[in-house]
Amino acid sequence: MKLLNNLYQVGGTSLSHGFDASAYLLKDARGYLLIDCGTPEGYAQIVQNIRSLGVNPGEIHTILATHGHYDHVGAANLWRRDFGCRLLVHPLDREQVEAGDSALTSASLLYGVEAEPTAVDGVLDTGDAFPVEGGSLEVLHTPGHTRGSVVFILTQGTDRVLIAGDTIWGGYSEKIGSDEGLWRDSLARITARHYDYYTFGHIGPQLLADADRRLAEARMQFANYYNPWFRRFDQHYRY
Repeated sequence: MKLLNNLYQVGGTSLSHGFDASAYLLKDARGYLLIDCGTPEGYAQIVQNIRSLGVNPGEIHTILATHGHYDHVGAANLWRRDFGCRLLVHPLDREQVEAGDSALTSASLLYGVEAEPTAVDGVLDTGDAFPVEGGSLEVLHTPGHTRGSVVFILTQGTDRVLIAGDTIWGGYSEKIGSDEGLWRDSLARITARHYDYYTFGHIGPQLLADADRRLAEARMQFANYYNPWFRRFDQHYRY
């Protein structure tokens, strides 16, 4: 679904499988970039969604990971197998992805599956920038949810969009390497900048306007009270 010129949401809530985090497609001079790529459970539907836009998935050359969790990069091996896509991850999440660590990737913790070891082809960090059609995509390292979490800042003309992954509204657990102090610092860096819109890791196909105010209020809510009753995604709860 088109969200903005050269920004399409192709996976996530209501678009693919319930396990999938939001996935975004952008065109560049070489073909296409995919921000996060979902899980094996949602892989076929995301591929179909991309084809429905008139895009050949074989033109996607690189997956940019917001972080190394199953719902965000679990399908990376399938994208590499079928379309030759490269995977880029922040160095601090690289080891868990390459080792297939089912706890740190949240695969066994929240989804009841085992992660597969996945090769990482390169790394992302603050200061990296990717030219895209009509603008640019900037990387900002934002540890907290995981040590290797990043956000992407898309600038197109006068529009600036924060693609926040799980740095905004993501869950906290020491089992996945979360760190409250680092997360607070990351939120301070994010809210020090201006955005016209934002979107995050588990949201339907939409951009949220009044982004600066929304993000400031999200920062105010952070870590006021932890919820230990988080539901696994692979289990059915009657009540």
